Order: sequence, then C-alpha cells, then structure tokens
Amino acid sequence: SSTMNQSSMRKKSLYDYQVVIFDLDGTLYFQRPFRLRMIGFLAGYILTHPRCAKDFLIIKKYRKVREAWEVHEKECEGNPKYSALGLEDRQYQYVADQMHTKRARVQNVISFFMLEMPLRFLSAYRDEVLAHAIDTLHRQHKTVVVYSDYPVENKLKALGIRADCCFTSADARLGAMKPDPRGIAVILADTGCAAADALMVGDRYEKDGLAAKGNGVDYLIVGKTKKERASIC
Repeated sequence: SSTMNQSSMRKKSLYDYQVVIFDLDGTLYFQRPFRLRMIGFLAGYILTHPRCAKDFLIIKKYRKVREAWEVHEKECEGNPKYSALGLEDRQYQYVADQMHTKRARVQNVISFFMLEMPLRFLSAYRDEVLAHAIDTLHRQHKTVVVYSDYPVENKLKALGIRADCCFTSADARLGAMKPDPRGIAVILADTGCAAADALMVGDRYEKDGLAAKGNGVDYLIVGKTKKERASIC
C-alpha cells in the first residue's frame, strides 16, 4: 500500500464521526525511528549480556510468527497442545516449539524486551498531530477507542494519551488478530455505535483498513512520516 494517507471516508473529517478507533503501534507513534532506536538498544544490551543472544532470535521469530499468524494458526489446528490455550499463549507456545525452548522463556523475553523496555523510549516518537486530534475529540465528547494486536494500556500511559476504552486482540472476546473483523464488531457493540458513525485510523491497509472494511466502517490509513500526516487534521 502507498505510504501517503489513504482513506475511505464518507464524512468530511475525522471530527464528524461519533467513535474514532485508533490503532497504536505505527499510528500513535512513529514506528520506524522508534524501531531503529530499539534495535540499537537491544544490540548494546546483548553485547553486555551475551547470554541473552538467543533472546534476540526469539524476538525475531515471535515478530515473524505474529505477522503471518493466520498461516501458523492453521498449523496448530487439531493439536491438543494448542487447543486449550488462549491466543497469546498459543503464539508463545508455537515460538517455543520452533526455537526448542520453554513457553515461559518466550513469554518472559517478549514481556521484558517488547512490552516493558520500550516504554521508556516511546514518548519521544509520539505523533503530535494525532495526539492533538485525540484531545480535540475528547473536547467534542466523541468516543476515542484504541485497538491493537498488542497490549495497550501501558503504552498509552507512556505516550500520555487517554482513550475512553481499549481493546487488544488477545482479549478473550476478540481472540483474533487484525484484519479479522471480530475486533471492530465487538467495539461497535460495546460503544453502541452504528458502523456509519465509526472511523478506524491506522497505518496499514492490510490490517486496519481490512478490519474496518469487514464491518462496513470507514478508515483512514496514515502515512509513515510527519510530513505525510501534517494534513490529517
């Protein structure tokens, strides 16, 4: 998909919708420069903690597995080892099997390196245009929702952004990653919002755009750079 802002919006601006659903990673902060900073940090960390070198490989594998989870999920079907587990644990278990390690180790590595450690760096990469848009939506008494494939609350806190409600793909009621339409269907039901009055704002058409489209919801896919996003609001 093109890097410019692309949208399918029936209303003039995002302020004309009652419920605006924001993706988090790559949307509320700029992911590319943030990721480079994290890679530098992790490389330095592993140099000073050489026993953690395998952790780097676990992270790499985990990211890859999550990106193509629909494919891997099919591999797990019918395997009793996976059937009793929730979405997150299925992914941890799958990576553990691929990396010949324990599920608990995968979970600890992801929790430390991908969920806790990045929090200290996040605020420097916040998208001020969207942060301002969210403040404006709150003032207009619109409903701001954040919906991500990863845990949301701690990152939002680190970014200094407030949402009226948060949803993550691992929530028991969702149990599926974007672009599965289930997530937005639950959000519409919970907010009591008609599809025509909701907007999904994300950074990837193949995830956020398709999840919206599957529910008849409008979408705005933002570009990757500050320059591309300046025209949003």
